[in-house]
Amino acid sequence: MSSPFLLFDFDGTIADSIHLGMRIANNLAPQFGIKPLSEEQFAHLRTMSIPKALKIIDLPFYKVPKAITLALVEYRKLIHELMPFAGIPEMLKELKELGCHMALLTSNTGENVKHFLDLHELHYFDWIEGTSGILKKHSSIRKQIKKHKLDKANVIYVGDEIRDITAARKSGIRVISVSWGFHTTDLLSRFDPDYLVEKPSEIVGLIKSVSKPRQK
Repeated sequence: MSSPFLLFDFDGTIADSIHLGMRIANNLAPQFGIKPLSEEQFAHLRTMSIPKALKIIDLPFYKVPKAITLALVEYRKLIHELMPFAGIPEMLKELKELGCHMALLTSNTGENVKHFLDLHELHYFDWIEGTSGILKKHSSIRKQIKKHKLDKANVIYVGDEIRDITAARKSGIRVISVSWGFHTTDLLSRFDPDYLVEKPSEIVGLIKSVSKPRQK
């Protein structure tokens, strides 16, 4: 059988970093002159796009690169608290047993991601690459498809945000949206991903269904 190549997002898809991200954002909020978020406010932000969320919290887009840099430093201090989402280790193991090749495309640092994978013994990925910006993920996807000589028709992107759906569509590949990450199921469904799953085990079933016999 020929299995798809799965290109995973990291934060919010593999790593349960959503509320850790909220803690970091609130810790950094005073440096940017914004108010810390309550649980209710954070939940509301998860129902909207990133540009709209930035507007709501009054963070100018030009300050985002600095905010990300500082957040990743804080992230490294707290990474020992970070866990994979429930069912992720089992999913990755089963996908590997099915013969799937997998990789990570992330806006996090390679050091953070590798530390997390080592900590939880999740050594299932062929490679880890970084993105070129939070709103230019399609450029990063295209770059990695070319760099790693992947067949676009065989690549499926797996992510938790609407920008993942948009990036996959611009890159000409399929996308699996996961409901356990940053964006809500309702928001994700409005952007019409190829597949929308509620738990990691559904990805295994999906891959079994879309895998094709090899051409002789």
